[in-house]
Amino acid sequence: MTLIALAPLLATLAGADAPAGLPALTLDAALDELERQSLTLAQARSRADAAQAVVREALAPLLPTAGAGVSWVRNSDAAELSLPPPLGPRTVVIQPLHSATVSASLRLPLLSPSAWYDLSLARDAARAADLSAAATRLSLRTSLAQAAHLAVAGEEEVAAAERAVENAEELVHSAERRVRAGTAAPLEITRAQAELVRRQSDLAGTRAALDRERLAVGVLLGREQPVRVEVPEVEAAPLPGLGADGDALVAEALDRRPEVAAQAAEERAAEAGIRSAWARLAPELSASASIFEADVPYLTGKKDGWRASLDLTWQLYDGGLRYGKVREAEAQAAGARAGLAAQRLSVRREVQDARRDLEVAVEQLRLAHAQLGLAGDSAASIRRSFDAGVASSLDVIDANDRLYLADSGLAAARARLGLARLALQLALGREG
Repeated sequence: MTLIALAPLLATLAGADAPAGLPALTLDAALDELERQSLTLAQARSRADAAQAVVREALAPLLPTAGAGVSWVRNSDAAELSLPPPLGPRTVVIQPLHSATVSASLRLPLLSPSAWYDLSLARDAARAADLSAAATRLSLRTSLAQAAHLAVAGEEEVAAAERAVENAEELVHSAERRVRAGTAAPLEITRAQAELVRRQSDLAGTRAALDRERLAVGVLLGREQPVRVEVPEVEAAPLPGLGADGDALVAEALDRRPEVAAQAAEERAAEAGIRSAWARLAPELSASASIFEADVPYLTGKKDGWRASLDLTWQLYDGGLRYGKVREAEAQAAGARAGLAAQRLSVRREVQDARRDLEVAVEQLRLAHAQLGLAGDSAASIRRSFDAGVASSLDVIDANDRLYLADSGLAAARARLGLARLALQLALGREG
């Protein structure tokens, strides 16, 4: 099938409008919806909540524990002892046939070094989980803003493709006028129509790409339909980081980035794990008390009583379990320290790369504006020459091609600038 035969189909595809009733959100509204709807963010927050629950579990061994119980006993035989004077006369129940007892107990830990360090470990681990959730949130917000910028760039590329189709249609009409006037061969019309089909194909492709980009935004928001997000004008917004000292930016990033703080919290948790493992070698001290009452008197002749105790326990040998725990904790701490150092180096590289990319994007946008202006002037001049019979249709096609590339290049340059801004803000730990 030739390009000319494909023209009706491509014209239909290129003329297809955006879906009716397509939701349009401001960037702030989309970010707010992301906070509520993101499944990835919900998973990160659930992990942080689980880590907070572990803190409560680690606190339990340091707090008093209380309990109550009721028991009923049926013995096979009963035994009683009759005491003569001066101890009696009375009968002492040695073993009742059946009895019921109600009791309550309280235990208070007084010295438990390993439990203290376990609590410190759990708190640092919970802090790391909270910071990891914050890092996930910041990354998702940046991803949404970047997807929105790409979709806006897609809209601009569609507009550029539409202008290219209009220029191609104008070329077809001009070629037809020249052929009717006898100043050009019929081949000029064929060339112009082939150019029109090519531009209609470009338009259909850019519209399909725009639909995909809008659908990607919808997926990030937890929707099944595409979403259009309106973003602020990139060129009018201040550009962060271009005038700041590089070391100052790195210092800001190291101070603000939740990933760095999370890794530092993991390192502290690992160090607490080492202390907890060594503390298992120390004795533990606790106090306990209980009260009880039965329906049969005890040997004392009373049916109720109380008991208090002070307990010191010291495990002297456990088969080497505690020493294994120490080695495991030391290995985890070494890994956490290496992870923190690697995270710091990664942040430094990300800041430097993002700042350099932003500088390049600013320059590329300036050049894209200049290129579009030159391409527009050249295309207008060539079209006038073609109408005057001085230039050929090939010259017009080449000029229009350059104009379309410059037009779409400007849209791409704006998108690169927006993405570079967002990447630098993410590298610095700022919310976009």
